[in-house]
Amino acid sequence: MTHEFAVAVDWDDRGRVVGTVPALDDCIAVGSDMDEMLEMLEEEVRSQLAARGRLGAEDDIELIGFDLWTI
Repeated sequence: MTHEFAVAVDWDDRGRVVGTVPALDDCIAVGSDMDEMLEMLEEEVRSQLAARGRLGAEDDIELIGFDLWTI
């Protein structure tokens, strides 16, 4: 099964990329670049779904619909 989540992307005052998944409470990741942030955000999504018992061993996570904002 594939779980799809929209992502909102912003940059903090230090220039780091901040990603959130609005569909999951407190699902946020910060990285030095977009690739690092997306990798960390996928891990956070997996962790939250696993804690809720909604993630199987073969499930995929797909982060889609990037909403980019700049400060």
